[in-house]
Amino acid sequence: MTELGSLFLIVFALYIVQCVCWVNPDSVVFALGLRDRGKKKSRGLTLSGLDTAAFLANPLPPLSPLLVTHWPAFQLNPDSVLISGPNGEATSITWETLVVTRSGSRLLFNGTSVFKGDETQVLGYCQLLQQLRQATRPQRERAIEKWLREGLDSKASARRLQVFQRRSLWIRIVSNLQFFFLFFLLPFAIGIYPRMLRPAIILVVATSVILAIEFWSVHRKLYKKTADTRFTATFTIALSPLAAIRTCDTLCRNLVAGYHPVAVAAAICTDAAFEAIAGEQLRYAKFTSASDWYQKKLVGLIEQVIRQRGLEPRRLLTPSSQMSGCILYCPRCLTQYVTNREECSDCGHKALVAFTSSGTGTSFSP
Repeated sequence: MTELGSLFLIVFALYIVQCVCWVNPDSVVFALGLRDRGKKKSRGLTLSGLDTAAFLANPLPPLSPLLVTHWPAFQLNPDSVLISGPNGEATSITWETLVVTRSGSRLLFNGTSVFKGDETQVLGYCQLLQQLRQATRPQRERAIEKWLREGLDSKASARRLQVFQRRSLWIRIVSNLQFFFLFFLLPFAIGIYPRMLRPAIILVVATSVILAIEFWSVHRKLYKKTADTRFTATFTIALSPLAAIRTCDTLCRNLVAGYHPVAVAAAICTDAAFEAIAGEQLRYAKFTSASDWYQKKLVGLIEQVIRQRGLEPRRLLTPSSQMSGCILYCPRCLTQYVTNREECSDCGHKALVAFTSSGTGTSFSP
């Protein structure tokens, strides 16, 4: 292999690393395509020891940025906050005894880490919780309901995505051109036509600077409270052509971080994809929540979004068909079993359900 070939492979390997999106393992990640359409990414590579997961964005043009949504596992109600303990047991903390702190991208309740995500999202939750601590019970109830409604507002998430698509049009065009300049024009100039090398380098540098300027403008519109992050990202894009190619990733990643995955799916997914995601999230909320008040509010809002898409929520709670020989299924993940057992081997849910309508799977016993 020639020196040019080796250099090309090294640069491309570094670019692939730039395409990796590191998120919390509980996050739901979407790839945003053209015309405000997107699809959920299959489960990424999970690194349990580091409490993180890796998702690979499409490295080749047309480039598709990733959207990350992470709904918090803590459950708010007017009297207390419920969090999951080290062994999965629910722990209740009254508002009077709750101490909320944050450390970078982590949110802590009484010193225990309960959420890890975007710093802006963590700051927003921290401010919300501080306000709830100081509120009366009726005020707290109304504030929590408002927070849930806003998190499941599919129209608001769609509007935010439309603003991004409109304001980032030139960035998407120029970043795809930067890919061509860096991986085709520059190698061509180095290996075949050296007289083009200086103009090619100037073109790559100028394109990075243009992307940095455009990024600053759009980021200021979309993220008004993150000046420090904006400066760091702009500086990186201006100096690194590889980072410049992925400018849209930096803009798009946390665009809808505060919205529930169902609200985002309703805004960008096809009917079939939305049905799969909505069913998964509805079952998780219905069969995981330890707070009856929180569960009722959250499930009701998810069902409302599902009905807005013309679907019947109850149909998403059972398997579409009963597999041959299966007598039980898990109501949370819909895994089916041919023998009696006490809990689901896939998700750990303990209350499995028996089929009561042979071959259909549409009826279930509580």
